[in-house]
Amino acid sequence: MAGLAIKSVAKAFGDATILKRIDLDIRDGEFISLVGPSGCGKSTLLRIVAGLEEQSEGHILLDGRPVDKVRPRDRDLAMVFQSYALYPHLTVAENIAVPLKMRRMSTLERSVLGSFLPGSRTKSRDIAKEVEAVCDALSIAGLRDRKPSALSGGQRQRVALARAMVRKPSAFLMDEPLSNLDAKMRVQARGEIAALHRQLGATFIYVTHDQAEAMTMSDRIAVMMGGEVLQVDTPDRIYQMPEDLRVAEFIGSPKINVVAALLGDGGRLSIGAGAAGLHPNGIHAAFRPEAARLVGRGEGVISGVVCHIENLGADIFVQVRADDMNGLAIVVRVDPADQRPAIGDRLGIAIDEGRLHVFGCDNRRVAGAFKLGADR
Repeated sequence: MAGLAIKSVAKAFGDATILKRIDLDIRDGEFISLVGPSGCGKSTLLRIVAGLEEQSEGHILLDGRPVDKVRPRDRDLAMVFQSYALYPHLTVAENIAVPLKMRRMSTLERSVLGSFLPGSRTKSRDIAKEVEAVCDALSIAGLRDRKPSALSGGQRQRVALARAMVRKPSAFLMDEPLSNLDAKMRVQARGEIAALHRQLGATFIYVTHDQAEAMTMSDRIAVMMGGEVLQVDTPDRIYQMPEDLRVAEFIGSPKINVVAALLGDGGRLSIGAGAAGLHPNGIHAAFRPEAARLVGRGEGVISGVVCHIENLGADIFVQVRADDMNGLAIVVRVDPADQRPAIGDRLGIAIDEGRLHVFGCDNRRVAGAFKLGADR
């Protein structure tokens, strides 16, 4: 087990800057996710930690020890790739045993003559026992004699995890390992990876563009965009108290509602009619669908017409085309037991002021208590 520190790491390819001086401390035994849109630099950062890429600036420390010049095989890190990277000509058991054989057996011991060398049979038996144990832990004991071509996507993902797990590394690095699975298998695999983390107590660094994976498995989330870490915090804090407008818009489904606003004296915040486009002061008010409610015509701070309804059974998400906002659709979460609006209904929207987020022209959160008004 090990803690890991990323200190002022930057990466550039020619004139293109991929990472901009990233600082991140990862605690021993923590599950941290690097989440962000494609091209934000999260996979590049993971490859630098693994030693597969060399940073342009900065340092990687494992348990306080710099590993910048240490070869990938000697960093004691296990990586699970998006493609699983299984050897097609080897069985499941043989794939899992590869890292142990490479570490413990000489080139001659791994050859066809190896069984005749003193001590090689004992090593092989020990390796077989460890492979069997990890197969039992991940419920793939019945697959040990199959080749990768005879496995489903979910089974291949477990084999890749087993191959990493059998090494007993200081930390696990996972680069979008679930992206090749279908939706049902992805949900199941999320639970299995979270359970594996609890079982091992090891450090997990997990890269994904899927916010659901990050929110459901992580102790903390690092949201990355444009080669920068915008916020590092627990899933609850990331969702409830985003420090940057870009974080607020990326995390959460449906997406957070964002409207232009005017900030007056005493925290008076005006939104509504006339708030089309950006105001000169660049202030934005944001609120999640569950922080708003539908009210009668002429009530609330925003009015408009219902233009679309998504019925998900337990919840209904209603889109209201707001008046005088350049066609902006506001999403409101509705309890189907309480309300069932119809397309074309003209309604108002009230917003819970306690769950309102305000961001300045630099996208950063504006602190304070705000009182809603309306530009009418």
